[in-house]
Amino acid sequence: MNTRFLARAGLYAALYVALTLTPGLNSIAYGQVQFRVSEGLLAFACFDLAAVPGLFVGTAIANVWSPLGVVDVIVGSLLTLLVVTVMWYVGARLVVFIAPVVVNGFGVAAELALIQHLLFWPSVGFVALGEAVVVSTLGLTIFSLVRSHGSLFGLTIRKREE
Repeated sequence: MNTRFLARAGLYAALYVALTLTPGLNSIAYGQVQFRVSEGLLAFACFDLAAVPGLFVGTAIANVWSPLGVVDVIVGSLLTLLVVTVMWYVGARLVVFIAPVVVNGFGVAAELALIQHLLFWPSVGFVALGEAVVVSTLGLTIFSLVRSHGSLFGLTIRKREE
């Protein structure tokens, strides 16, 4: 791990926190129906290993303000760590966007059911829908830009060994 890696990880964390806590965006970032714009940044995990720890730390910091409390700081950030690790290993393939929808849909719904006593299955549907909207718009936009113009971001596309 070098200074450049740590700087990139810090940038991902800072962007995630800023996009979650910005007034206006923060009102839709938490709860049963959520559209966390910062989740679009998960696309960077397909290309840059620094996004894995950066987005994990960014989620933990952003979840300090979660109505679910310390449980969301721990569980929510671990859900993100699982998602970005899967995205890093799968790489630049569109199928990778299923991971955040499924993992956060079920994981956040479980938190909501256990802590706020909300119904599990409606929560799965609402959280997964919000996640799907964000990753299929902002996430896919970032994914496409990095895939076609990665060198502008200082990122290279990893070659998969078949």
